[in-house]
Amino acid sequence: MLRIIYFSAFVLVLAAWGMTNNGSGSVIKDALPPQEQEVEDGGFLDRIWNAKDVYAEFSDLEVFAELTYAGDEESIDIYHAESAFHFPFVERTREFEVGYAMNDPLLTTTLLKDEPHRQKYSFAGGYSDEDTEEFQQFVQTIIEKGFPEGEYIINGSA
Repeated sequence: MLRIIYFSAFVLVLAAWGMTNNGSGSVIKDALPPQEQEVEDGGFLDRIWNAKDVYAEFSDLEVFAELTYAGDEESIDIYHAESAFHFPFVERTREFEVGYAMNDPLLTTTLLKDEPHRQKYSFAGGYSDEDTEEFQQFVQTIIEKGFPEGEYIINGSA
């Protein structure tokens, strides 16, 4: 059974750094979510956390997601794309929303009861010709160098 459980929004504020608003200006600037969030649902514990409050521009991110099966069985198979986790994000300074693309169509991961399946965040966004030039340049900068100065909220789901 495929479970999709959304983690609460999660923030990365980068002192010297910074999807797909694509220039529409629709991002709402609410209060920042907590640095760590857990959600329990249907025998699963989903957790997402950020190791730091602030990162240097273009530095390696230490953002992690974890999915733990805590149900009645000794193990359970989950089905997913390239990753069991999905990490779209919002850059609040520029008001961009960036999706999270995955290549593989269907993979299976066996979760053992009470043993977390953990993954470190890695960028998997992109852009199309229909996106603004500013957005395309923003994503290209992330691909080539890493995250520029900005204020980010990463949303996680499993």
